Amino acid sequence: MSIYASTAVQTSTWTFIGLILCRECFTKYVVTKVTKRLESNKLRAAFNEAPKLFLLPLSLGSSSVALLHVLHRQLEHRENRTGRRPFGLHVLFIDQSAAVQQPAFTQVWRSLKEHYPSHSYSTIGLEEVFNYDTDSNLNFSPLYAETGSNPRSSNRDRLEKSLSSLPSATSRADIIGIIRSQLVDAFAKRTCCDSILYGDSTTRLAERTLSETAKGRGGAVPWLTGDGKSPHGIKIVYPMRDLLRKELTAYTAMTTPPLTPFLLENTIGKKPSVSSKNITIEDLMGQYFESVEQNYPSIVANVVRTSGRLVAPTLSSQDDAVCHICRLPLPIGAEGLRWSGEQEGSVSPTCSNGSKDMPKLCFGCTRSTLNP
Repeated sequence: MSIYASTAVQTSTWTFIGLILCRECFTKYVVTKVTKRLESNKLRAAFNEAPKLFLLPLSLGSSSVALLHVLHRQLEHRENRTGRRPFGLHVLFIDQSAAVQQPAFTQVWRSLKEHYPSHSYSTIGLEEVFNYDTDSNLNFSPLYAETGSNPRSSNRDRLEKSLSSLPSATSRADIIGIIRSQLVDAFAKRTCCDSILYGDSTTRLAERTLSETAKGRGGAVPWLTGDGKSPHGIKIVYPMRDLLRKELTAYTAMTTPPLTPFLLENTIGKKPSVSSKNITIEDLMGQYFESVEQNYPSIVANVVRTSGRLVAPTLSSQDDAVCHICRLPLPIGAEGLRWSGEQEGSVSPTCSNGSKDMPKLCFGCTRSTLNP
């Protein structure tokens, strides 16, 4: 749905599906979309149940900060009305400075905590992925093992060595995204969170749908973009999935006070590359949908609605039938074909040292980690 003309911001009115909405009505529209999505996933605890704990990963972009604001206001309203909160929030920020150029976030993070003091907050670095090597849901070691690095190196050095061994900018962006999502999952389990609430907008989910398909993970799209339990056993919900990025950007400027001081715009790792060699699939999809959502927002929404109808593949009962990097299942479909196209029972390729104990990888991770 389209929202506003360029002059609407100055007049505090918003053009929405052909109608002019005042600031208050547009704010209600955003809040209603989020509330309906939360209710459809039955996230609120009953009155006689203990409040649930949700993990909210923040990128400090407009979508995730807007979600924090909406949830905070809902909790305040419910507490004033009933004297209790139906759920608690643990807000998480992942510091990616070890892998990508990242604006200084310390002051923004401090201001955010002061503005929303009733929640728990944590920050973890991307390099802490190696602290989870023994965790059953985190296994970055197969990629690292190929680099031959000194195991006594710091986690930051190990991460840099691993990422530098990858063949392309798209590969590095892909693996960084995998590490980030796995850290979120592992952190949610360690802090006993009931669900993970991502602030991804319709636009972001459309970008992910096409980029993951292009990278060879089309079969995993239902897990990567849909509401529901992940293969790792934790529930994931996208409360902003019915709102476009431009709508949420407008919303952050409309709140009182505005949320713009809490944003790290251009979000981490999103600076356009001058060299075509360093442009990633994510960059291309981001540029495409940024232009499409301005004039053809229904196309963006249709991509997400279509991916939402996809059914996750039936999982194999084999304990080891998961990719050793992204940790997504490797379901066996018709005629024993795996996502990588390898037939079950076929001869496995050998590692460079002659060993046949080759880690099982999905097609997407195979393409990201193997040199052409």
